[in-house]
Amino acid sequence: MTPEAGSEVKVSDMQTATSADGTNIAYWYSGDGPPLLLVHGALSDRTAWILIQPLLAERFTVYAMNRRGREGSGEPQAHAIEREFEDIVAVVDAIGEPVHLLGHSGGALCALGAALLTDRLRSLILYEPPPPGSRVDVELKSLREMIHKSEAEDIVLEFLRTGPRVSEEDIERVRESPIWPHIVALAPTLASELDAVAAYEFDASRYRTLDVPLLLLLGSDSPPVLREVSDALADVVPNVRMTELAGQQHAANYDAPELFAAEVTKFLDQVQESQ
Repeated sequence: MTPEAGSEVKVSDMQTATSADGTNIAYWYSGDGPPLLLVHGALSDRTAWILIQPLLAERFTVYAMNRRGREGSGEPQAHAIEREFEDIVAVVDAIGEPVHLLGHSGGALCALGAALLTDRLRSLILYEPPPPGSRVDVELKSLREMIHKSEAEDIVLEFLRTGPRVSEEDIERVRESPIWPHIVALAPTLASELDAVAAYEFDASRYRTLDVPLLLLLGSDSPPVLREVSDALADVVPNVRMTELAGQQHAANYDAPELFAAEVTKFLDQVQESQ
């Protein structure tokens, strides 16, 4: 989970789009080519793509947005997850042309919801969206109990263990890395995001009519719970393919950026050839 120095890429100054409820949503872009919008997961921000963005920017104009509660994107306060669907649509509309959309973890769940609200998608890529709904309170019970009364670092550690179920070895690696203070600083965003995900019931049947190509990315070594939404989508979406990233878990964007970018680029090349 520890990023190393990546290639240099010139990134724009912060841009903003206004979501349906008036919240400003910040995004940055780099590269040249067809637009590709990246949506990060929980305990992350746009820097989750720091190793991926330079690789993809060789072929695409890569937009990386900040979800609510991060720099430029409102405050970490209570909201329904549907507001985050609208946030993504606002950025897509600001880009001004059909985009490829890629989301990771909770960001993948939001990207999936946004796909039903816009006709400006060329394709959709989801990397391990987690199962939402009432089971969040069951499976993350220990985290939910400490979210408002524990130290930020302890909350982050509990999330890593009970959410994406990161191994203790990988947790120690990230704690020793320069990004650890940044991750801990994002702890205040967790409460509102967990509330939003817990209140949302996923229904795969809603995506039977999804009319854009869908790529489901999975880490071959990820826990089974992180396959559930993807498996359900694979059964109903008309134009779907599933790709496992060999030897990877929930953080291939950090651990295997070249592999990750290669699979994304291969898929997008095939999409563009067919459109």
